[in-house]
Amino acid sequence: MIKRIKKIIERIKKLIYGIVMIPFVVLRGAARFIYEILMAFKRAIILVLKSPLLLSIQAYRKGIIIRDYVMAKVDYLDSESKKWHRFFQTLALPYNALLKLGFSPQMAMSFLAVGSTVGTGVVVNETILAERSFSNRDAGVYLAPSEIPNSELEEQFKGEVTTNTLRVVLNDTPVETIDISNVSVNSYTTNGQESALPTGKTEAILIDGNNTRIEIGKLVFNRNTCKTLNLESINANKITIKDNQADGLSVYQTASSTIPNLRVSGGYFMSDLLQTEGGLYDRLHISPLDSMSGTKTYVNELKLENIVSKGGSCDLKKLDIGELEVTFNRIGGDNNIVTKALTVSSTVTSANWFVDGNVEVKMQEVQNMPAPD
Repeated sequence: MIKRIKKIIERIKKLIYGIVMIPFVVLRGAARFIYEILMAFKRAIILVLKSPLLLSIQAYRKGIIIRDYVMAKVDYLDSESKKWHRFFQTLALPYNALLKLGFSPQMAMSFLAVGSTVGTGVVVNETILAERSFSNRDAGVYLAPSEIPNSELEEQFKGEVTTNTLRVVLNDTPVETIDISNVSVNSYTTNGQESALPTGKTEAILIDGNNTRIEIGKLVFNRNTCKTLNLESINANKITIKDNQADGLSVYQTASSTIPNLRVSGGYFMSDLLQTEGGLYDRLHISPLDSMSGTKTYVNELKLENIVSKGGSCDLKKLDIGELEVTFNRIGGDNNIVTKALTVSSTVTSANWFVDGNVEVKMQEVQNMPAPD
C-alpha cells in the first residue's frame, strides 16, 4: 500500500513539474525559432555580400582558361611562322650567295634559271624576268610608259648618259605615277672607286620641262639630300616648303600663278606606274623628248623620296604643277650660310604658298657610302 502511494506521489510531482516547465519549454522553443531565423538572415546577407566577389573569381578563372587557350594557339602559330621563315631562307641561299659574290640581282636570276633542271618554258620565263627594267632598279634610258630601257634612245643619248644613269624620257603618253625612292645618286663607292657624275653634267637630279613643259598633278620632293636645290620657271596652284634644313635659304614667294589645282587624266591609254625602290645611280634625269616643242607632257603624280645625292645640284624647272611639296630635305654642302643652298627663284609662282619651319644650318656635303657587296 505504501509503495503504491509513493508511485502516485512521484507521478503527481512529474505532472506538476511538467506543468511548471511548460512556459520555459515554450520560451526555449521560441528562442530557438528566433535564433534559426536570425541565422538564416545572416547567411542570406553574407551570400549577397559575397556574390560579386564569387562572380569575379569565377570570371577570372574562366578568363585564365580562355587566355591559356589563346596563348597556346599563338605559340603554335609563332612556331610555324619561324619554321616557314627558315624554309624560305634556305630556298634563297643560292640567290643570296650570288649577290654576295657581286652579281647583280638580274644576273643572279639568270644563272639560277639556266643552271636549274626546270623545263625550257620556265627557263625562258626566268630569263625574261631577268631583263633590265625600271622596277628592278636598273639604270638606263626609259621612254615612258615602257618599263624596259629603250635601245634607240640609249644609243641617241650615249654622249650624255653613262651605264649607270637613270634617265626617264616623257612623250605624249600621260603617266599616272613616277615613284623613285630610297636610292643613292652619285654618293656611293664600289670596289674602292667613288661614283662620279657623267662628263659635263652638273646636276645630280634634274627634273626639266626642256623645250616644252611637264604638267604634273602633284610633285612630292621629300626627305632628299642635295648639295643645292634650285626651283625655277614653275607655275603652281599650291606650294608647300616646310621643315627643310638648308645651308642658306632664299625663297621668293611670287603669288601670280593661274594654274588650277589640277590632276592629270589619260583614260585607257594612260601609263599606269613607273616605280623603283632602292638603287645606285650616278645621275637622275626626267624630261620630255628634245623633239617635243610646244606640246606638254603629263604626269599625274611624281614622287621623289629619300634620295641621297652628291656632287651636283638638284634642279626642278619648267613645270606646271597642281600641288608641289618640298618637305624635310637636307640641302647644303659648303658649310656657308651666305651662299644659298635652297633657292626658289622669282620665276616660281603660286596662288597659294605655305612656307614654315625651314631652318638654316651649316653643313658639309654627305660622304660616299660603300655599295653593298
